[in-house]
Amino acid sequence: ALSVYWGISSLRAKPRRPEPAPAPRGFSSRPQATAAISGLVAGGIALVIAVSTFSFQLIYRDYYTCVNDALTKQSRQTCEHKLPDQLRPLLGSDD
Repeated sequence: ALSVYWGISSLRAKPRRPEPAPAPRGFSSRPQATAAISGLVAGGIALVIAVSTFSFQLIYRDYYTCVNDALTKQSRQTCEHKLPDQLRPLLGSDD
């Protein structure tokens, strides 16, 4: 979240002093813009991954609690009924 905030703040910031001469061709007048945009994209991707992981853990909390409390393989395999059919091959145990 901090990366996204810094990226937005950097892009919104005004230059401190006017540029004395026009920049040569191929160079940006705001060199921090590239770093700000890449930081903004990376921060956004990291936020999406963190939020999706957290929400996945929250939605399937019953399954993870069942697996953590299981003492045997058989009891761990009975926890699979708490998962949707599409996720059973991915998260279910194949033992």
